[in-house]
Parts: sequence; C-alpha cells; structure tokens
Amino acid sequence: MKFIFSLLMFSGSVALMAQPASTDLNWTPTAKFPTTEHDFGKIPEGPKVTTSFKFTNTGKEPIIVQNATAGCGCTTPVWDKKPVAPGKTGVIEVGFNSDGRPGTFTKEVTVAFVSGVNSDKTGSMKLTIKGNVEAKKVTPEKK
Repeated sequence: MKFIFSLLMFSGSVALMAQPASTDLNWTPTAKFPTTEHDFGKIPEGPKVTTSFKFTNTGKEPIIVQNATAGCGCTTPVWDKKPVAPGKTGVIEVGFNSDGRPGTFTKEVTVAFVSGVNSDKTGSMKLTIKGNVEAKKVTPEKK
C-alpha cells in the first residue's frame, strides 16, 4: 500500500514539474509609444474630445492589446483587437467627455498587452490625458 501511495505521489510531482510557469513576470511589452501623455489644453465644456496614441511593436513576436481600461466613465479607450506584427504600428484612441466636468483633469488609461505567441507573457503600460475644461457660460433665464 505504501508503495502505491509513494508511486502516486512521485508521478504527481513529476507532472507538476513539467508544467510551464503560469505567467512570465519578467516580460516587458515591446510597444514603443512616441508619447504616453496628451494635453488637450483648454477645451469647452460639452463636446467629446479624442486623441490617438500610436505605438510600434519593436519586438520579435506579435503583441496584442488585450485590454485598455480607464478609471471613470468619462474616459473611453478604443483599440484594434488584432495582433500587431513586429515593426508594425497600432493605435489606441482615447476619448474624454467634457460635459458636466469643468476644471482641470488628468486621467489615466491602463493598457494591458499580451504576447501573440505565448499568452502567459503579459504586461501593461499607462497612457495619460489631461486638460482644462472651460465651464459653460450660464445665461440668466428670461421671465
């Protein structure tokens, strides 16, 4: 009985050792952004403004934008779900809805990348937008 138990434990240990690591924590996304920050400057309250963050894949394998998240609903990132081949460019568009948000703002978008070859390779980068929303002029109501 001890022999069977020992054999089962040994084969389970060998199977566990053969498994790849669940994530490659040393992988850095090979996306190179010319800039990771955009300043809209002064914008009027009301309209939505957008900017594009272009990046180039400087690595040797395709990369994929797995997700892009903003901290609030006023900031909306949009990206292509297709892999970006080495040497090619990708774009992440970031929109900001200024309606009802007068004053200065700084918003971050976290972009999660994954290797197009090994999905265990993941990494992230931050993009920042900022500006100053000029409040709408309030006109007095006529009686």
